[in-house]
Amino acid sequence: MAELLNELSDVVLTIKSKIEDFLRDYPALFKAASKVYHTFNGSFRTLSKGTPEAIHKAFSIIKNENQGDIGDYYEFGLFRGYAFLKAYEYTQQLNINDIHFYGFDSFKGLPETQGIDVADGRFFEGQFACSKQDVEKNLSEHGMDMSKVVLVEGYYEDSLTKELHSQHSFRPASVVLLDCDLYSSTVEALAWVDQYLQDGTILLLDDYFSFGDGDDLGQPKALQEFIDSNDRYSIEHLWRFSHNGNAFRLRVA
Repeated sequence: MAELLNELSDVVLTIKSKIEDFLRDYPALFKAASKVYHTFNGSFRTLSKGTPEAIHKAFSIIKNENQGDIGDYYEFGLFRGYAFLKAYEYTQQLNINDIHFYGFDSFKGLPETQGIDVADGRFFEGQFACSKQDVEKNLSEHGMDMSKVVLVEGYYEDSLTKELHSQHSFRPASVVLLDCDLYSSTVEALAWVDQYLQDGTILLLDDYFSFGDGDDLGQPKALQEFIDSNDRYSIEHLWRFSHNGNAFRLRVA
């Protein structure tokens, strides 16, 4: 039965993707259809099927390689909080207890797209909106220990400040999920989380292939610029995950 449900889910996602590709040539229709879809499809789940598995795999790798404190979890772009919850559940399963979970989101959806983020119009202002109150409700109702959670609200250009570093007990990062879609948002997230990255941190870029296999848009461009601007960093590719994700391990010289 589980296998059948997975196959059905894949079929639905394929159909949805083809509809999106067709509507993308008609920006107004695409935006309207997306808003309708997310309004009526209020299910508490991830929009990226492979992301929960990628989170589990990342924590499993780190757990196997570390006996002591592994650091904290950082997620940029929560939508309704499903992947964030899964990170907590997987660490519980792996008996990783000394860990806190930091989530960063506007809770108003994506910011206005500008520059290269406009691209083919697949992302637009207000897309993937879910209030902080609703995310907190989703997490607590599904058993997440909210004493280990910090949710930072606001568009990144406003919320990811120097002052924020001293407002919470941020520790080195074990896993960082960048599910913030846009080049600009990924640039801002990487710049802020930089001081918490350590040798072995696993970076999960959920939207790495959202614009195809090129490296001149979106998250590939943001990541490469970040690595190029930091002489002490290098990255090793780990694996791809569906539908548009890519996993890397950060190495510090």
